Amino acid sequence: MRLTHPAYIKLVFRTYQLLRSTPEFSPALKQPTPASIRKECLTVYKERPDRKDEPVLRSFFGPAAANGSFLTPIENFPTEKFKAFSNYLKGIALSTEDKNVELLAWLIDFPHRPYRYGMDVILSEKEKAILNSDDKVGEKVSQEMEAAADDKSDDILGQSQRNELENNIAITTHEQVPVVPINAVSEKRTGKKSVTIDKRWLIIGVALFVSIFSIGIYWFYDKSGNCMYWTGDHYERIDCDEDNNDKVLFNEERWKNFRKITDLSTITEKSIGVVHYFGNKNREFFTSGGKHPIETTRHLRVMTRYIWEKEFGSKDSVKNNTSVDHNQTIQLTNTQK
Repeated sequence: MRLTHPAYIKLVFRTYQLLRSTPEFSPALKQPTPASIRKECLTVYKERPDRKDEPVLRSFFGPAAANGSFLTPIENFPTEKFKAFSNYLKGIALSTEDKNVELLAWLIDFPHRPYRYGMDVILSEKEKAILNSDDKVGEKVSQEMEAAADDKSDDILGQSQRNELENNIAITTHEQVPVVPINAVSEKRTGKKSVTIDKRWLIIGVALFVSIFSIGIYWFYDKSGNCMYWTGDHYERIDCDEDNNDKVLFNEERWKNFRKITDLSTITEKSIGVVHYFGNKNREFFTSGGKHPIETTRHLRVMTRYIWEKEFGSKDSVKNNTSVDHNQTIQLTNTQK
C-alpha cells in the first residue's frame, strides 16, 4: 500500500497512543516530560542502535561524535528543546515538525520508519483500521492522555483567567475609589481647613515666648539681697530695688573677702604677694585683687617687695633680704560693719 505523508504521521501518532495504554510500554513516554524524553532517547539508542536511524538522530541532535556515536550529543542535548515534542505527545500541539514525528517513530520502534516519498508498505489489519478510522479510531484509547493534557491545560488557563480576573478587579477597584489627599480627608472630617505653618515663624514664636518668660521671671523673682554696694572699705548687701546708684550684682566671694585696709600697720613683709594696691602716690591697699570698687574700669595690682619697701620697709630690712612666704595670707583687724 502506498503511504502518503499525512497518513504516515497519523499512523505513527495513533500507534503511540495505542502502545501508551499497554503495561509494557516505557513509563518515560506514558507521562512525557522533556527530561524523561531525553532519558528514553539514551535508553533506546543503547538498546537498539541502527544505521537507518542515524539521519533522524542527526536531524534532531546534530552531528555524531568523533567515534560515530550519538550518546554524547543526546546526553548534552538541552532538555528545553524537547518542549515542542513533549507538547505534541500530550496532544497540546495538534501538529509538529517532521523531525519530531520521525523521533517518535524511532522511540516506539515504528516498523515503517523513516518516511520516504512514494513508499509502498504492507500494513497490518490494525494499521489499516487506524487509517480508515477517519481520526476516530484510537481516540478512545488516547482519552486518558488527552484528558490529562486537557486538565493540565485547563489548570493553566484557569490560573491565567483567575489572575486576569483578580487584576481586573484590582483595576476596577482603583478606578472606582478616588484618591483623596490626607489633608482633604482631615478637612472633611473636622470641617476645618488645614493651616500650613512655616518653620521659621514657629522658631521666632518660640524665641519670643522664651524671652518674655525670662523677663517675667526676672521681674517677679524675689530680688531681696541680690545686690551690694561699696561703703568705702567693704561691700554691704542690699536689695536690688533700693535706690542706690552704686549697687552691683551680689558676689559672695567679694562680699566676704574684699576689704580696704585702713590700718596700714597690719601690712607686714608677709603681705607681699597677697595685698593689692591702687594708685602711685596716695596708694590704697586692699585684701585681694580684682577691679577697683569705685574706678571699676581699672584693676588693682599685687604688692611687690619694691612697693612694700618703698611704703613700709627700712634699709636694714633690705640688707637682711628677709625671705617672704608668698602663700600665707595676712590677718586683718578691720571687721565688717
